[in-house]
Amino acid sequence: MQSEKKQHEAPQPFELSDTQLEMARKYDLTDKFVHFLDRHLVYPLIENLEFTHDPKEVEEWEYELLKDTYMTKFVEDKWLGLHPGEELPKEFADKQQKIQKELVSLNDSTKKTLEILSSQEVQENLKQDKSYNREYLSKKHGIDDAKIYELYKFGKFQYNRGDYVMASDLLNNFRLLSTNQELNFSATWGKLAAEIISFFWNEAMNEFNKLREIIDSRNYQGTTIDQLNKRTWLIHYSLFIFFNSNFTATDADSSEDSESEEKQEADKKKTLDERNKNLSSMIDLFLSSSYLSTIQASCPWILRYLIVALLQTRQYKRLRDIVRAVDVETYEYQDPFTKLIESLFVTFEFDNLSDLIEQISVLIETDFFISNLDAQKLVLNMQELIFNTVTKVYTGLTEENLCKMFNEDLPVVQKFLEERKDQVSVAEDGSIIVKTQTPSTVYQQVYEKTKAFNFKTNQILNTAFNKSDY
Repeated sequence: MQSEKKQHEAPQPFELSDTQLEMARKYDLTDKFVHFLDRHLVYPLIENLEFTHDPKEVEEWEYELLKDTYMTKFVEDKWLGLHPGEELPKEFADKQQKIQKELVSLNDSTKKTLEILSSQEVQENLKQDKSYNREYLSKKHGIDDAKIYELYKFGKFQYNRGDYVMASDLLNNFRLLSTNQELNFSATWGKLAAEIISFFWNEAMNEFNKLREIIDSRNYQGTTIDQLNKRTWLIHYSLFIFFNSNFTATDADSSEDSESEEKQEADKKKTLDERNKNLSSMIDLFLSSSYLSTIQASCPWILRYLIVALLQTRQYKRLRDIVRAVDVETYEYQDPFTKLIESLFVTFEFDNLSDLIEQISVLIETDFFISNLDAQKLVLNMQELIFNTVTKVYTGLTEENLCKMFNEDLPVVQKFLEERKDQVSVAEDGSIIVKTQTPSTVYQQVYEKTKAFNFKTNQILNTAFNKSDY
């Protein structure tokens, strides 16, 4: 990872009190993610801890994380930052010399192969058939298995050195020719990580789908435990993709004219739509039987991101599945998000909602992945879910009650209710009255459901009638 380039542009969070700092540290998941991510992907999570931990301590973690990589300039800068006024130990120069020697060697051994592969003649003669390509390159240009393997070694070397774009190209060329399934699998993991770090989200999604196809295959070569572990890794890698947008808006003109404002608004909406699409896909994937069982067995903390995705997309048709999963995992894992779902839909304990919202607000600002989202929109969706749930249980709800539940001042609650004046009204004493459906609306719903039921019944009868003719 290049020192001047951050993988994650973390937003500046609100000022945290001592209590909020303690809360953020308590529910931080970095120590859990470390076991299921490549160290290059762990780095931005460590870097994000600068908001909740002592910067000097974070710098020490960053150094320890990456000191064994080949990113010598980055590691040297970290060491000098931790030891101001001291000279670099000789071992750094020795390591740099060794890496440079290996770089020259790998560059020389792959240069001709890469030139051949990029030539117009070869490009015109290559086909979809990998066996044909290998035979053609071997006979015509002398590219054998050893030269193909050099591409893998060089790709791995460049990744370890922090040149992720070069690593991605090398690993891709290797996969196009290699028949070694184990190395191809490893190369795909490396290419996925390289695309994530380079912010190439469409390419990252393609690599993710390739890995998923291999891991989820019925003919998977490894053991069941190995398949479970690989799927757990894939889940953690995927969060980088799902919580980022594949659409990147171009920098809008700084002028205040209406055209610029309209473009900014359009770009913002497109980004939001793309992100919601990603998160909806994540919900569908993570709630599928194989992935949900993996989450429950290996990484129940992923439920946090499922709940956040649900709140962000308002895909409440999947709420029942998430409630069931949270209820099952209550004794294994809990955080403010899972407690919110448990309080609203399992125990119906609404007295602690205010504390939970305060805790969730802190995590929205400090969690590496969640901080990518629109915090204000996320909180508003959460308040709406709380309101819709609580009003189904309580009939004597007041503005004061809602202030406590939302952990908000009265003007905020009044604005919330005003925006829903077609659904609720407020009496003079502050009581909230939920408007019931009109009889015609209820009758229409009954009619539509009956109509659908009648259609299904006719289908069954017709099928039975047709079978009886044989």
